[in-house]
Amino acid sequence: MKFNAKEYFKLSAIYTLIGAFPPILQILIQPIIEGKDRLNAIEFSKMAIAESITTLAFVIALYSMGNAISRFYYDYKDSKENYNKLVSSIFNSILLRGLLLFGLALIFGDYIGKLFNQIELQDFSSYGYATIIIGVNRAINITAAALYRNEKRVSTFIVLNVALGVFRAIFQVVGVLYYDMSFIGYVYGTAIGTSFTSISILVYTYYKSGVKLDFKILNNVNKFARPLFQYGIISWGILFADRYFLESSPLELGIYDTALKFALGIQMIIQGLQGAMQPEIFRLMKEGVSKTQEDIKKYSHLFLAQSQILIALAIIPTMLYINYLFESEVKLAATLVSILFVKYILRVQYNVFSLVVYYEKRTKFFFYVNLFVLVINLSLNYYLVPIYKAYGAISAAFVSELILLITVYFYQKTIADIKWNINKSLIFPLGIVAVTIGLEIIKNLYNLNIFVSAIVITITIFTSIILLYKQELKGLIDKYLYR
Repeated sequence: MKFNAKEYFKLSAIYTLIGAFPPILQILIQPIIEGKDRLNAIEFSKMAIAESITTLAFVIALYSMGNAISRFYYDYKDSKENYNKLVSSIFNSILLRGLLLFGLALIFGDYIGKLFNQIELQDFSSYGYATIIIGVNRAINITAAALYRNEKRVSTFIVLNVALGVFRAIFQVVGVLYYDMSFIGYVYGTAIGTSFTSISILVYTYYKSGVKLDFKILNNVNKFARPLFQYGIISWGILFADRYFLESSPLELGIYDTALKFALGIQMIIQGLQGAMQPEIFRLMKEGVSKTQEDIKKYSHLFLAQSQILIALAIIPTMLYINYLFESEVKLAATLVSILFVKYILRVQYNVFSLVVYYEKRTKFFFYVNLFVLVINLSLNYYLVPIYKAYGAISAAFVSELILLITVYFYQKTIADIKWNINKSLIFPLGIVAVTIGLEIIKNLYNLNIFVSAIVITITIFTSIILLYKQELKGLIDKYLYR
């Protein structure tokens, strides 16, 4: 099966728009719960710490089952009995790890609370168990979404994401405005809202596949997932260590984390694009990399181009949204949008080059490289955050992402001889990142208007796309305008 541009664009549009619906809806409710007599940057900082605990619970409960179910789907899809065992066993394993987390929280909750400076965060029992529920729910939702993408059950994928977005947003607003005007109400609202979809997924899964726990299948799955889980734990440390270092400066953390919430929306959109691309890449790799190399590159380059265009389109509207709709100090998050959004270009490049590693099940690589990067990241946060606050955390993140990208690029070359277009996949995207960093430095040194730098970054991205993809763009114009 050759590259089908129409099918790819259709699926990528659906997965992008629908996958982005929950985080975008969550962003839209932020001005409702923020402002005078509502939540401020200090409360947002507590929400940031709660989210870091939720994400750790998510990583542990998930145990990389999203990646595992996506990869092993191709090994078990031809046998209905084994396929049902695979699906049911994976969801049951998530629940078992969730129960383990609750037990650990009961034992060590007081010690966790002592890690923080803010009094409200020290009372772990008041919010901690709800964060675990959210993490387990997220693991179930993510795994289900990966499964439905592989099965190309588009309508089911749409229902899942729309329901998740609506229920979570409704209960977050209700939790804050009508239960507790603090981060506690937000956390409990999130836990209740996400439970609706996760319980529905479990009921549907057990109805279709039965209630099974096949340890033979899980052993094979866990061998694949274990290095990715270790990588996930380390990645969590890389991504969330900055919140811990900034927790003693709640105002800075609240502003920084607000910008990161909007960046998460970009991340979810990119994951939607990757959700359309990854199954096709795996299918092509199964046919043989040497035979399907050109189509692999077409999918990968399209993914890179789409991601950069979406980042460019999102920067200025997001800044306007934050600047004019937020009331408290949280609006200062607009100053960080450009640099945080562009950082995801490095992540997109990393995702492209890592596909070969995932397919060949060389997952131990991720553990070792991320362990090294974690040490670098923690060291940089330790030294830079006390001095430069949010920019110290951003600097540590950029260095970490760059090391990951360079390492995976050279490692994947030893596995498969894919002759990438270096300009499209490496040089020009890195050029955009370099321009953004330079403008950020100039902006802070010379008090440059944030919208001026954002406009320059946007123009740079679109100029890069036009130069790199002029032949593809000409083909589309000829096809649709002059047919």
